[in-house]
Amino acid sequence: MKGNIRQYPDQKTTTTRVSRLNGECLMYALVGNQLQRIEIGNEPVEQVHSYKYLGVTITDKLEWSEHVKTVLTKTNQRMFLLRKLNSFKLDTTLISLFYKATIETIFTFCLVAWGGNTTVRDMAKLNRLVRKARRVCQCQDLKSVEELLAWTTKRKVQSILSHVHPLSHRVEYSSRTGRPIVIRCRTERYRRSFLPRAVLSLANEYCRK
Repeated sequence: MKGNIRQYPDQKTTTTRVSRLNGECLMYALVGNQLQRIEIGNEPVEQVHSYKYLGVTITDKLEWSEHVKTVLTKTNQRMFLLRKLNSFKLDTTLISLFYKATIETIFTFCLVAWGGNTTVRDMAKLNRLVRKARRVCQCQDLKSVEELLAWTTKRKVQSILSHVHPLSHRVEYSSRTGRPIVIRCRTERYRRSFLPRAVLSLANEYCRK
């Protein structure tokens, strides 16, 4: 995608659409190491380094550190409430339920999309908060973020395979054993993304049976 985009019905529509795009476009139009200037009807489209879409923040380098910062901000705010409940000497079961309803759900939101390619440093920050919650709740059964990732990945891929889904045809099985065939990946980023990770999990589960 480079150069001018001219396939718009009229200048008025073009101006309106560009004004909506400004400040809201992640640009991946790379030529070599240079980012091409994008124009629609001679109107430049502003290029941004990160953008929040459907509650998930993604950067122009396809990294998730900005989203992790947002998750940590939200969960730390709710940790204050968790500590308050603990100070009232509530039952630990009720405190654990509050944690799972208000904090764990923030971790698991779209976790299958961003969790696999989260850096070790960011994952450690997330798990540090989980350990704090364990101490407050006095419950060691709270899942780490890696455990939540494995659980949500398994649940999502099972949902995909049990319904007509565009990704269901990407999962292939051995004609001899019926074991899911691991997807070949050229890059580490793709290997850690949802589908290859999910198929590998299915294959490992098959081998354990």
